[in-house]
Amino acid sequence: MRFKRNVLAAFATAFASTATSVYGYQATQDVTVAGTRLQQNGCTHPIYCDGPILKAVQLGGVFDDDKTFVDMPTRKPVDEIVAEFSQLPANATKKELTQFVNDNFYPAGCDIVVAELEDWTDNPPFLDGVTDPVLRGYGMSIHNQWKTMARKRNTSFLCDGCETSLLQANNVFFTTGDESSREYHYWNTYYIEIGLLKSGLYTTAKGVLQNLLDMVKAYDFVPTGGRIYYTDRSEPPLLALMVKTYYEATQDLDFVKEALPLLKIEHGFWEMYRSVNITYTTGGSSSDGGLRKRQSGSGNPASAKVATYGPDLFSTASNDDTQLRPESYSSDYDASKTQTSAPNLFSSLSGSDLYAASEAGTSPGVQYADAKTATQGPDLFGRRSLSRRDIEIPTTNPFASFTETELIVLGSTQINSTIAVNLNSIIYQAELIIADFIELVENNTSPECVSYRARAAERRQTLLDLTYDAETGLFSDYHLESGSNTEIWSMSSLWPYWAFGDSLPSDGVQKALENIDFLHSKFPGGLPNTLYNSSLPWDYPYIQPPMQHMAVRSAQNAENHACKNSNSTYSAPCGGTAAKIAQSTVNSAFCNWYTTGGSINNVLNSYEHAASNSSGVSFGSFTIGPDGNIVTTTSRSSQGNYAWTNGINIWILDSYKAQLQMPSCPNIKLNLVEHTPPPPPPPPHPTPTPTPTPTPPSPPPPQTYTTVAPPPPTSYYTTSPLPPLTSYYSSRRSCVRKRVCRRCHRVVKRKWVSRDNGANCVNPNKKRAII
Repeated sequence: MRFKRNVLAAFATAFASTATSVYGYQATQDVTVAGTRLQQNGCTHPIYCDGPILKAVQLGGVFDDDKTFVDMPTRKPVDEIVAEFSQLPANATKKELTQFVNDNFYPAGCDIVVAELEDWTDNPPFLDGVTDPVLRGYGMSIHNQWKTMARKRNTSFLCDGCETSLLQANNVFFTTGDESSREYHYWNTYYIEIGLLKSGLYTTAKGVLQNLLDMVKAYDFVPTGGRIYYTDRSEPPLLALMVKTYYEATQDLDFVKEALPLLKIEHGFWEMYRSVNITYTTGGSSSDGGLRKRQSGSGNPASAKVATYGPDLFSTASNDDTQLRPESYSSDYDASKTQTSAPNLFSSLSGSDLYAASEAGTSPGVQYADAKTATQGPDLFGRRSLSRRDIEIPTTNPFASFTETELIVLGSTQINSTIAVNLNSIIYQAELIIADFIELVENNTSPECVSYRARAAERRQTLLDLTYDAETGLFSDYHLESGSNTEIWSMSSLWPYWAFGDSLPSDGVQKALENIDFLHSKFPGGLPNTLYNSSLPWDYPYIQPPMQHMAVRSAQNAENHACKNSNSTYSAPCGGTAAKIAQSTVNSAFCNWYTTGGSINNVLNSYEHAASNSSGVSFGSFTIGPDGNIVTTTSRSSQGNYAWTNGINIWILDSYKAQLQMPSCPNIKLNLVEHTPPPPPPPPHPTPTPTPTPTPPSPPPPQTYTTVAPPPPTSYYTTSPLPPLTSYYSSRRSCVRKRVCRRCHRVVKRKWVSRDNGANCVNPNKKRAII
């Protein structure tokens, strides 16, 4: 029977109890699981999900990457392939298996092709207000990458009866970015959507959401990804948040009306197949803001329904103990058979532990590891070592001696029995969004709307009772089997501040902000999801963009609350912590984009050590060094352009605009284009003034001749008076003396003479000359 036939009954059960109290401290450890989630049918496709063909090919080593085989469309009808496989020997060799695959399957990924974006724009609106030319150029570069990542389904080449693992997708979708990604993924799509909307690609964003809504129509939930082997698990259910984000950007009420029934169905799926009923005790309410006091032993009983990751699958797998994921079959097989040197160090994998790890999104990693699974284990990061102003950063690595496979086991065995803070915060958001949409569509507050709000209030209260620490203002996951909070604090537990941080106690908000600000001071290149170096992708030193986005949104909400409180003692400026995380997120992506060949015409030249065949890569994750700063690389490795990185950075550019500064890359000088300053503009042309008419010169006076008296008989010559001394000659204490003929009045010689000397005319024969 399909799940949706029981939706109304599920709602009646889900909303049977409502929460009546408000904030709470951590409740007692005496938590009892009063019920289990319903079992879910697993995928049963004879090739892509389970069966002898999958097991033989994946364990036979035909491909280095297990995902390759399950992404290959068939060349023949499925029943013919099954019959042909039955003719192979029981212990077929790698060569025989390789020949079998080549004869019966097309290459992986040939069922998708590059798609054109019908609503493309060369002028994305998110750049309005971004003033720094480097950031504007970088933003335009990642905006243009949307065209290289868009895909659409193409199965026109398949024969009748031939099949592909690719699920139906009627609209454009975006792959995650790496070479093995040949389909869309659920929670990646949220970060893609926020970027598409800020880029002005509203039609494309709507189509992307419609693909997910179509999955709810077909499967009652959104699978992990767009392949058939993902149809027995999901990922953090962000669909309601996506629809809300789209509505806020477009005001498309018709789309909300179409989506609302499907959002209810997805919510009901998580209530039935991923939730458990629990009972616990509290100490009632105190006079301090209504906070419940922590209670041990006896106290006031409380009951709630909480969600956990991971399906409870009917066992159909070839391995009776553990369901193995088709896309990572061989590595899961190794993990399920892991034997460790330390006795009883790990509880053995069972059931759908690995499916829960996949569904959580933040795996592989040690976030959900529980000390109870080990008789001797690492001295894990204790939540009680968190103080208001001094977060204890680990100085040793307790995971250094473990192999990667052992760590995968350690991080997977407790996920499906953990009250995950981020998951329940996301479902809380979904419940309020559904209630708001019901009120919007029906234009009134109906009983159904009230029920969703009551369910959200109960969920929030449970998180406050079981996962909130008033001493630090932080949340941490709760292990149901061990009856205690996790010993490994993670960034994903900040999600409650995004979901309901504006209604948390003010003193706790301030403490949380100070702790987050301290973490950023230690890790300016980005905040790792956990603080332990396990070598796994979701632990230190790896930085995941979705965690940075969540930290920014959580800090924004908390800062708005702290800064509105007149009694707040929050030391950082309002918006300071969120803005710093946003800046470091852009810096990390930009610096690696630049060192892998990114350039901006007339603004930024390529990095001199970048590969010549690369033009800038948007990595899906980043690495920080021992000093906490981002580590850059010049190698694009196997990563393509990651859509969620671009979407998050476009969202940040739009949200912070002129607040963002030109990125700074550690130990790298940006090769900015040097521009010769233009010549100064010519001075304004003066207003011409009329030229006065020149006055004709006066005629010279008539020349008068005077008879010169004859010289005295003693001499015909005399010497002219000495001229006055000038600055040029004064240094020589001498002057130029003219020798003039007294008779003809002509200068006959110039001579440097003493001031007191004289001379006689030496040219007595000259009778007359006009000087």
